[in-house]
Amino acid sequence: MKQFLTVLKFEVANYFQKKSFIISTVIIALAMIVGLSLPNFIDMSAILPNQDKNETKAEKILEEDKTKFAIYDEKNIISNQEKLNAYFPNSTWKVVKNQDELNKLVEDQGVEAGFSVKSLTEYDYVVQNTKFDDENKNIFDELLKKEYRENKITSEGIDFNKVDKIYNAQIDSNVEILGKDSANNYFYAYILIFIIYMMIIMYGQLIAMGITAEKSNRAIEVLVTSTNTNNLIFGKVIAGAIASIAQVVVIMSSALISYKVNSEVWNGMLDSIFKIPSELIVTFAIFGILGYLFYSFIFGALGALVSKTEEIGTSVGPIMMIFMVVFFISMYGLTNGDSTLLKVCSYIPFASPMTMIVRVATGAVTSMEFIISALILIVSTVLAGMGGAKIYRMATLMYGNPVKLRNALKWLKSEK
Repeated sequence: MKQFLTVLKFEVANYFQKKSFIISTVIIALAMIVGLSLPNFIDMSAILPNQDKNETKAEKILEEDKTKFAIYDEKNIISNQEKLNAYFPNSTWKVVKNQDELNKLVEDQGVEAGFSVKSLTEYDYVVQNTKFDDENKNIFDELLKKEYRENKITSEGIDFNKVDKIYNAQIDSNVEILGKDSANNYFYAYILIFIIYMMIIMYGQLIAMGITAEKSNRAIEVLVTSTNTNNLIFGKVIAGAIASIAQVVVIMSSALISYKVNSEVWNGMLDSIFKIPSELIVTFAIFGILGYLFYSFIFGALGALVSKTEEIGTSVGPIMMIFMVVFFISMYGLTNGDSTLLKVCSYIPFASPMTMIVRVATGAVTSMEFIISALILIVSTVLAGMGGAKIYRMATLMYGNPVKLRNALKWLKSEK
């Protein structure tokens, strides 16, 4: 135990003393702080929910930034311009006398677009360049449809306002969630899965590179003769876990504190983001940490199979491929939480760290399923650690050509 603690202390200190670790943590934390403080320095009223104290200011800004349109309505089909403003909020309209004037305004970019109305069921939409998200034509369609209905209904001697009120009755509804709020949990699950993905990708490869670097400079020969290989690999992996968790805590804490300080200027817009359900946090803590340890032991063993850092990519390629497939299955599962594929994957150690978060988020898991999956992952992590230590011990003193994973697994079988 003393040797293990010595290795752990050394590896943790090594992480915290790395300039890359410190700089990346500080930069990301500062980015969170600055990003969440932006409304104090930049006018973001266009995207923030309005409050009474901001309404006057918002109206002034909208007055200055109104979208400009032109309309050629020779037959005066749309006689009331207020209808145009009702369908196109925050807009100004220029009435032109002919089609050429309309085209000229659009070409000179004096207006965003123009409408040449020929009848209640026909018009030309004139625009310089089309946009992917251009909704102007659809909105004008709705305007003319309503004008057409009003004209026809009124001509039959029927009160159009009564008919319109019937067809556009407001329905009040309340949503009562008896299970899980999968809509909001979708976002939380996505964030937590992405955090696990980044932790394993970044720190798993760091562990593999560290072991390979020690092997290439022969430092490993001293280490394996000074202490048990279990102490070495467990110390390296757990140190990486401590460093990664510390980094995530610092970044998330900086974001949370910054938002608490600036919550008023955000008008509660991001409240839901920082209210992750407790069951998701518990799942992340259990499966995220265990999954990180599971993969890190494998990365550590694979790092010992090669003698040069440039050969790491070839060594860790298969496990990276598996990990990427699991990531995409988890993304798929966010919209199919009760699928058979996701259920099966939630019991497989390679996949359960991510897929179980999805199942908990969508409410598609029972307590017993959760416990069984956690126990399988715990046992698998311990076995991965023990197997990784044996491969580490046998492969670290083998130099030259990279050791194939197939041969390493044969070593494990022969040692049993």
